[in-house]
Amino acid sequence: MPAQAQSVTTSHIPAADLLPDLCQVRAVLWLILFSEALVLVLILLSSGAMAFSLESFALLSVYVQWVVLVSAACLCRIRLHAGNMTLNQLMLLSFVIIMVVNLIISVCTMWGLNALLLEQQGLDWLLRNQLTSAILAVLLLHYFYVQLQNRLQARSELQARIQALQSRIRPHFLFNSMNIIASLIHEDPDKAEMAVEDLSELFRASLKEAGVEVSLKQELALCEKYINIETLRLGERLTVNWQVEHAERITIPLLTLQPLIENAIYHGIQPSANGGVVDIRIQLKNNWVNILVSNPVVTQHHARKDHGNQMALSNIEHRLHALYGEQAQMKYREEQQTFMIELHYPLRDVKS
Repeated sequence: MPAQAQSVTTSHIPAADLLPDLCQVRAVLWLILFSEALVLVLILLSSGAMAFSLESFALLSVYVQWVVLVSAACLCRIRLHAGNMTLNQLMLLSFVIIMVVNLIISVCTMWGLNALLLEQQGLDWLLRNQLTSAILAVLLLHYFYVQLQNRLQARSELQARIQALQSRIRPHFLFNSMNIIASLIHEDPDKAEMAVEDLSELFRASLKEAGVEVSLKQELALCEKYINIETLRLGERLTVNWQVEHAERITIPLLTLQPLIENAIYHGIQPSANGGVVDIRIQLKNNWVNILVSNPVVTQHHARKDHGNQMALSNIEHRLHALYGEQAQMKYREEQQTFMIELHYPLRDVKS
């Protein structure tokens, strides 16, 4: 098996990812519901359905909820400082925390609620509680570990899928660019050198890690390099109109905008003797990124349904869905001899 396809070993698993975010209200609510279901099972197993006691249910619920909520609060704090721990260290620490919390609450319950329980609880009761808590803690941590492995496996498969999609992004203008560079070597060596540098930057970006999100400014810089190369070929026939808002805040998957511009130039500008304008509008509204790329439709070159064009658009759409799920949307339409492509996806912070 290739090294890239091997499963992630324990030493490479981020320890903090083992524990869910127990600081979230939703996670706490699920813990409360699960613990209440556990209490109900314990009561039914001990007394049966016909002898079900609301008093026993209430008392056991109070005890279990204290253990669950205090343990969750402690694990929530530990998770925030687990960056330097190994996975095994975090699992052991989490187990110890649950056991200590259970012991303290059991002792307090034994001393404070004996009168309400109408019986004297002793060492046997404490030992039973600790053993029960130990079994449940091991099962819970094992469940967290299995869930972590499943998330890592899904992440690995997603990364492979995005890599396969991104590997198809190879600019169609390669041969045209090389011909331009060859013709400029003798006519204008400086422009030829700049074109080579721009082309190398584009291909360097296409070889980067799949699924990388970059700032919009970085993506725009790559687009400018691509447009510079196309301007050498098309001259004054090509005009690009930019309308960009909040470029410093917006993030975008690497090499998403450049193929859209390439598509617009290839189908809307290149076939026209008079050229045309490619309009690019990028907005940020309510933490959603909206991108609109439009270009004129050339009647005699009306080939929007051709395989190459559909593959390029489908590729971008699949990458967006892989990264953002079904929230991401890609639409394209034709209105008044203008072809428009719209992207709509949620904003995420750039990872440092």
